[in-house]
Amino acid sequence: MKHIGIKLLLIALLVGFCLFEVIPPQQKIRLGKDLQGGVSLVYAVKIADDADADDVLAQTIDVLKDRVNPQGILDIAMQPVGRDRIEVVMPLPNAEVRALQQEYRVARDEALVMAKISATDLDAALEASDAESRFGGGDGDRAAEIRGLQTAWDQARVAREALAAAEAEAEADPAVIGGLLDQVADAEIRIEDLRNDILAKTLREQELLEILALEDLPTERGEDGELDPSTSERSMAMARLRADLPHLATALENLEETYRRYEAERTGLDDPEDLKRLLRGAGVLEFRIGVRPAAQDVPIDLLREQLADRGPNNTDSMVARWFAINDVDQWTDEDPAVLAAMEANPVQFFSDRYRLVAAEKEGRYYILLYTTPDRSMTHADGDDWAIRRASRTVDDLGRPAVAFGLDQPGGSRMRKLTAPNVNQPMAIVLDGEVYTAPNLNSQIGSNGVIQGNFGDAEITYLIRVLAAGSLEARLSQEPISTSILGPSIGQDNLVRGLEAVAISVAIVALIMVLYYFGAGLVADISLLINAIMIFGIMAMIDGTFTLPGLAGIALTIGMAVDANVLIFERVREELVNNGEDLRTSLRLGFNKAASAILDGNITNLIVCFILYQTAATEVKGFALTLSIGVLATLFTSLFVSRVIFALGTEVFGIRRLPMLPTAVPAIHRLLQPNINWVGLRGPVLGLSVILAAGSLFIFFGRGADVLETEFRGGVSVVMTTRQATGDEPAGIEGEAEGRLLVSRAEVAENVADLGRNTDDPVLAELANATVLTVGPTDESGRSTGFQIKVANPPQLGSDENISDRIVAALVDRFGDVLAVTRPVGFAAEFDDDHSKHTYRLESQLLSQAIDAPSATVGIGDFRGGVAVVVDEVDPPITITDFEQRLDRMRNQPDFADTRGRQNEIVGLVRDGESGGTPTWSSFAVMVADEDASSVLVDLDTWDRTLAIREFELVKAALTREASLDQVSSFSPKVAENLAASAIVAVILSLLGMLVYIWFRFGSLRYSLCAIAALVFNVSICLGAIALSVILGEKTFNGIRILDEFRIDLNVVAGLLTIVGYSLNDTIVILDRIRENRGKLSYASREVVNSSINQTFSRTIMTSGTTITSAIILYTLGGTGIRPFAFTFLVGLIAATYSSVAIAAPLTWSRGGGRSDTETEDVPTSDGSPVLPGATTG
Repeated sequence: MKHIGIKLLLIALLVGFCLFEVIPPQQKIRLGKDLQGGVSLVYAVKIADDADADDVLAQTIDVLKDRVNPQGILDIAMQPVGRDRIEVVMPLPNAEVRALQQEYRVARDEALVMAKISATDLDAALEASDAESRFGGGDGDRAAEIRGLQTAWDQARVAREALAAAEAEAEADPAVIGGLLDQVADAEIRIEDLRNDILAKTLREQELLEILALEDLPTERGEDGELDPSTSERSMAMARLRADLPHLATALENLEETYRRYEAERTGLDDPEDLKRLLRGAGVLEFRIGVRPAAQDVPIDLLREQLADRGPNNTDSMVARWFAINDVDQWTDEDPAVLAAMEANPVQFFSDRYRLVAAEKEGRYYILLYTTPDRSMTHADGDDWAIRRASRTVDDLGRPAVAFGLDQPGGSRMRKLTAPNVNQPMAIVLDGEVYTAPNLNSQIGSNGVIQGNFGDAEITYLIRVLAAGSLEARLSQEPISTSILGPSIGQDNLVRGLEAVAISVAIVALIMVLYYFGAGLVADISLLINAIMIFGIMAMIDGTFTLPGLAGIALTIGMAVDANVLIFERVREELVNNGEDLRTSLRLGFNKAASAILDGNITNLIVCFILYQTAATEVKGFALTLSIGVLATLFTSLFVSRVIFALGTEVFGIRRLPMLPTAVPAIHRLLQPNINWVGLRGPVLGLSVILAAGSLFIFFGRGADVLETEFRGGVSVVMTTRQATGDEPAGIEGEAEGRLLVSRAEVAENVADLGRNTDDPVLAELANATVLTVGPTDESGRSTGFQIKVANPPQLGSDENISDRIVAALVDRFGDVLAVTRPVGFAAEFDDDHSKHTYRLESQLLSQAIDAPSATVGIGDFRGGVAVVVDEVDPPITITDFEQRLDRMRNQPDFADTRGRQNEIVGLVRDGESGGTPTWSSFAVMVADEDASSVLVDLDTWDRTLAIREFELVKAALTREASLDQVSSFSPKVAENLAASAIVAVILSLLGMLVYIWFRFGSLRYSLCAIAALVFNVSICLGAIALSVILGEKTFNGIRILDEFRIDLNVVAGLLTIVGYSLNDTIVILDRIRENRGKLSYASREVVNSSINQTFSRTIMTSGTTITSAIILYTLGGTGIRPFAFTFLVGLIAATYSSVAIAAPLTWSRGGGRSDTETEDVPTSDGSPVLPGATTG
């Protein structure tokens, strides 16, 4: 071999690169939610009343998956919950990143707490005369403002007391009362002005997150010639923030530093905030011509007044409306001087600089755009155009930008829009926000660019959102609940699973050395490099490893053994049968084995390519991972192993290559049988048809019972433990503090016991329920919160009564450990007339809306909503307690329609305290729903859908005893769609494989033989799963005969892996048949028999090592990995059988003119003929 040194260097560089990507593994390797635990985000979805909720949720999830996980490698799960919610679960980052993440979050929350002044807290502090000490901080100006507000508050209080005293007099002087009324009014006006000024200077969380998301790359050099860190976009924005909020300077500096440390270690989508950012927006792109300042067809001044009074969505114009600017920095070149000019006079700024009409309201800036069809391009009235592509590019100034291309209808619409509007500004609007508004210099068609000062995160967001398409339904801006879930397989199964994976790999490596001696050591080195490449490439692309994924890699490595076995068996044939020297044997062995190796792996790559192009994201991830494994196998087996052998023979002068079969000739003879496989074809095929048909009969006969929870739908329950007492173990972190700790295993066993000891078909499903921890989990797997998912019984489907029966059983079993919310009384507890307690929110202050002078809280975003007033709460409760009661009740099935609504609780009458926290006996609950706003819908609709429902909710939250945090149903629609797409993709893959094998082998017969074997293998696997469900219900002497396995996503992955393995196994034998056939146009009986017999040793070695791995994973891996291992084990046995006994014999044809009953002489090792079924030693 030439250039061994260069080739060794190439291998070393590649291995070094992959090691660099993967070391340290605890930081670089992303683990899935089954291993690491995850974060659950539940979003409310706005769905039209006349829409099919299941279909809309399924379409929404499909688009979101393409947006956040286009390659399918991130282990992000999405599932419909109820009729109008979606649960998104992402894996937690590794321990070090989590620690840095927690440090950053603490610093962020501290800064926000220091900055935040809620209206309720400020009023309470003013009433207690300690506002300056609580909120003055280290900022002298802010302290002075609060001191002035406190003075005005005290003056108003004195004036009100004087007014009350004057009015109480029998003969009150009207003039005196009038003067006192003026004093009260003047004081309250001053209070409102000062109060609004102080509240306006608080730091908004969204503003802070946007600043932290800016680029942190220095743009200028200091006097020493080095890049100055303070010149990055983020540093300059933080500096401006510190200047605006000097009392937060230290906290902001600490926050910036902790975020920088966290950012240095994190990878993509480590933080739920990253996921939230990608989930925002419906992905609807529009193009609108901007209204010019001199326009005569739009009442600009009137629309500005209406914006100030009513908000952007409630103006009267039929031709134009206000659209919010997405990021004001894009319009000011991030120049502080330009920003100051814009803030000083936004109307003049946008008019002079962009020839646009602008206005400001409550800190947001708006642009007036046309809404008429001739000056806008939208999807209204069924306009059917779409984005064809979206990609990264640069604009004329070299800044990052997004290029997009429209389809043919879109290009035509764009030309019609732009032709008459040349020299006008055209805004690019995404999800109702203006990203840019360039001037149209000429007519444009199908291609465009969105440009601005975008950071990398913003560019990624735009590309993914545009490429994924638009949603049929709109998600809530923020998740309605967020929780931490423990590893889905449990800590005990996690340890066992990882140990089983390591043992299986070690056993394969040991077998190779024991059987092939030195060559086996070469194979192990090759397999090690294979594994390093797989892990390195997956780490480089931020791929996520689940436990079945790790098991799949262990089995992929086991399958990669096949390539080395093929080569070694070929080398041994040349050494033993043909008497060649080692160098010649190695050359011929590699050359002859290359055909089978390439054909088998290329066929797998074809399957992977079609799966990746056509299947759902989860299957895409499987296809991508398998493709990486296939390419790594090709490289290590055909290149790395050959270079190592060349090094041994040409550099170190090795001339012998002993193996166990050559050292013990009896083994060699045993693995070279002379069996007339074609003669056995008839009975074997008959048996195979019976087995396959019987398997499918059993599988389809069980119906939905063979499907796991995610494919059936069911009920999800979340419960929280009570406060610990005495010496009981208690949580110490966050919301879990003081609550009773219970182990997941104990909860899971109790839930399963409920299912095993009942005749109720609904409760019987609890035997296979999924139990996850919710919230912090200690080292022993104990937690204070648990999520239980139970499948719908196959014979009952989804029924509301199912939830009631499951809830009753769980509450009965766990009643002594559950946190129970006790009822409290209030004035309207028995009043069914809601109208006396609900108020429309259409004024500036809450006090004006509900006629309560003390409620001096601005309504803000709650305009158009409802205020529910609750009086005489007994016993008084804290605002936090009330919030938790409302949240828990919104998560119950009978109030599912209220989820996702914006709400805020304002304390009206303070009545004591609990643990240092104020308690209140009177509250106002403000609620807003943009789809039921009183400024958008008629009052009857507002009253029916918002006021009545919120009053009923408040009554239930205060008076109903509650034991479970959340009860909801979930739909199997997404999993069904995934399975359907996987089936279609596999069928298309088989067609692609059929064409390739037909082309390579010169006959359609070979393709059909391979597919016949594949169909048999999958049928046997499905039948075995159905049989496990049947036998899982049986016991022998109190011992369960077999665990129950049902089809879930992990089993689907196992079936897809079997497809790949089966193809590879079959093609190896078919390739030998083609080689032995030579120039014959058909495969004779002798050719087929000898080919199977010649590859028999390879079949035993490959299948033996891989089956050994599967057995170890099944027996030692625990319940988390067992379904995957069971599927693969059965599939391996079936694939070994079908490749030898079905696919290969079917290639025989009567091309020689002999009848099927005629027997050819098949020579044995001593030259004598052999009868059908005979063997020789």
